[in-house]
Amino acid sequence: MNIMEISNRTASFSYAIRDVLAVANEVEAQGHEIIKLNIGDPIKYGFKTPKILTDPLSYAEKENYNFYANSQGILEFREAIAEYEKRKHNVDVSAADVVVTAGVSEGIQMTFMAFTNPGDRVLIPGIHYPSYSGNATIFENDIQYYKTVVDGNFYPDPDHIRSLMNEKTKLVFLNTPNNPTGSVYPEKILKEIVDIAGEYDACIVSDETYDLLMLEDGLKHTATANLAKDVPVIAYNGFSKVFLAPGWRLGYAYIHDPAEKIQGPWEGFNKLTRLRLSASTPLQKAGTEALKQDLNTYLPQTIKALKDRRDLMYIRLVEMEGISVYKPEAAFYIFPMLSMDQFKWKDDKEFVFDYLRQKHVLTVFGSGFGPFGKNGFRMVYLPSLEEIDSAMDKLEDLLNENRI
Repeated sequence: MNIMEISNRTASFSYAIRDVLAVANEVEAQGHEIIKLNIGDPIKYGFKTPKILTDPLSYAEKENYNFYANSQGILEFREAIAEYEKRKHNVDVSAADVVVTAGVSEGIQMTFMAFTNPGDRVLIPGIHYPSYSGNATIFENDIQYYKTVVDGNFYPDPDHIRSLMNEKTKLVFLNTPNNPTGSVYPEKILKEIVDIAGEYDACIVSDETYDLLMLEDGLKHTATANLAKDVPVIAYNGFSKVFLAPGWRLGYAYIHDPAEKIQGPWEGFNKLTRLRLSASTPLQKAGTEALKQDLNTYLPQTIKALKDRRDLMYIRLVEMEGISVYKPEAAFYIFPMLSMDQFKWKDDKEFVFDYLRQKHVLTVFGSGFGPFGKNGFRMVYLPSLEEIDSAMDKLEDLLNENRI
C-alpha cells in the first residue's frame, strides 16, 4: 500500500506562533494552568469587540444581508474604507482600488500568488510576521531578509535593503506598526525604502494592521502610500486588532499605483477573489457601518489598558540581568533578546519550552519570526496586570536557575 506524503510546499515551512501550542497542550494535559503570552488575540484576554461593530450585525436579520457579495467586496463597504483611509491617514484611494479579504492573511497569500513566480526575489523584515516567509516559501520565491535589530529599535536598515535588491526583486514587505516587535518605522526610513524600491521597479507591500494602536503620546502612523509618489504600493488593514474582532476574519487591501505599473498582477489578485467567491457579506455590512462611527467610544480605553500592561512588562524585563529589551511603541507585542552566553540554553527554542514546561508560561521563540529573531522571544502584554506580574516572577526565577 502506498502512503501519500505531504506536499513539498507545505512540508517546507512552519508557523511558530501556533506550533508551540502542541507542547502547551501536553503541559495542560498534565493538569497545569498556563499563563498564555503567545497569541495576539485581545478577545482571549477579556477585551470586548466594540458595539459600533457588533450592533450592525442586526442587518443580517432585518435586511437579509446574507447573500453572496461581489468578489471584490460590497460597494458600500469599499466606499466606506476609501473614506476612512482618507480621513484617517490622508490616503487618496477610491472604492475601485479596494479589495475586501477574509482577514489580512488572505490578502498576503493572494499577493504572493498574483505578483510572483518561482525564483522572484522578495524582501522581508529579518524579524517579521511568519505569514510573509511562509507564503514566500510555498510559492518558491527567493527570500531575502533585511536587518531589523534591537539596537536600532528594530527599525529596517535601508542600506542593507539596497544591498539585497536586484532586477528580479518583485516585492519589498514593510510592517509598521510591527508584529512582533511593536516598533513604528520613522517616516525618514520609509521614504528611503520607497526610493530604493522605485529604483528597481519593485512594489512595496505595506502591512498597516496595527495603525491606530499607538502607545506613545504624539506618535502617529505614516501610511506608506502617502510617501510613495509613483512607486506602487499594496497596503493591508483589517478589523482584527484595532476593532478587536480577530475572529471575524475581515480585512482589506488597497492599491496605490498612479503610474499604472502593477495593474496586471492586481487584476490577478482580483481574479483570485472570484475563485473564492466572496468574503462574508453580513460582516462587510457591519464593517461599513462601524467605519462611519467615532472610534473614541472605545479606542482610548483600549490604548490605556495596553499601555499600562506594556509599561509593567517592560519595567520588569529591564530589571532582569541577561535580557535586553526595547520599549514597544505600538500594538501589543514585546520582543526581548537573551544574552545566551550567560545561560545554559543552546537556543531560544529550548528556552521557550523550558519556560513552558518548568514555569507554565507560554511564549514564542524568536527564531520563528526570522533569522534576526535568533536568541529572542515574543510575548503579548494583553493579560491582566496580575498575570503579567506572575509571569515575570516566573521568568526571573527561570533565568536565575539557568545562569552559567
